[in-house]
Amino acid sequence: MGNQNHVVLGGNGVTGTETIKALGPRGVNAISVGRRSHPDRAVRSHIADVLDPDQAARALAGAEVAYLTVGLPYSAKSWQERWPLILGNTVDAATKTGTHLVYLDNVYAYGKVDGPMTEQVRIRPSSKKGQVRAEALGMLGSAARERGLSYSIARSSDFYGPGASMSVFNMFAIEPAAKGKKGSWIFNANVPHSLTYTPDTGQALATLGTDPRGRSGTWHIPTAPALTGRQCLEILTGPGVGTKVMSQMYMRIGGLFNEAARETLEMAYQYTCPHILDSHLFESTFGVAPTPIEEGIAQTLRAARAELRELDATSA
Repeated sequence: MGNQNHVVLGGNGVTGTETIKALGPRGVNAISVGRRSHPDRAVRSHIADVLDPDQAARALAGAEVAYLTVGLPYSAKSWQERWPLILGNTVDAATKTGTHLVYLDNVYAYGKVDGPMTEQVRIRPSSKKGQVRAEALGMLGSAARERGLSYSIARSSDFYGPGASMSVFNMFAIEPAAKGKKGSWIFNANVPHSLTYTPDTGQALATLGTDPRGRSGTWHIPTAPALTGRQCLEILTGPGVGTKVMSQMYMRIGGLFNEAARETLEMAYQYTCPHILDSHLFESTFGVAPTPIEEGIAQTLRAARAELRELDATSA
């Protein structure tokens, strides 16, 4: 395995970087693929834009495994326009080179689910973004049946973690807390909501790419037991601080000026009803456990505070 090349598409992002970290001890040659070199000079980089089919093909040449962790702006329009191109180019390249594809997915294609989400839940999207994700699953299945694509799916709940600037929990809770302000939850802080820790995501992707048992199927990434938004904020700032909740009306007003707020509204069902990811299959198969949410929140808060100190030092 030591001579295998594993390429991480979107390797400069938070999840891609965590995947590269997790691959290091597993004895493979991990290569970050992005439109720029990886910010860590110790990481091997290949500059490519997977929106270009030729560049995607060159990025996967000689790769045993590819991990698709590319992120897009949080916009249904952007997803509809770009995701089929990104996935199509990646699938074409993987089938030509015989590369196994580990596909990072979210739970949007499930739509509204009554009860815990397991890998057996039917795909029934109830949003534009969910429809894009469902169509991507169809593309993967067709490529496997018709062209022999080898792939596995790693599915995450809403994510958070050090440096995860696009995470709702990071944006509305961690970052304000790092500045000494009160963090917020959105819509309903009294229902359980699963949060997946980005270092756990990196470890899960690396496991699926290096363990033969992970070379097919759909797997839910190890995720700590769901807590309510109120409980998460109490872990972050301590009990008795009080919980600030942003209503849907507040978000609609914010959406007039902020695209991220506007795009969050169609996913409101995830925050108004219980949103519980069951990751027992992955945990029992591979003998791993998710990072306790208390530890994950503490690590994420420390990272946010360190980043603020670094910014202050730079601007001084």
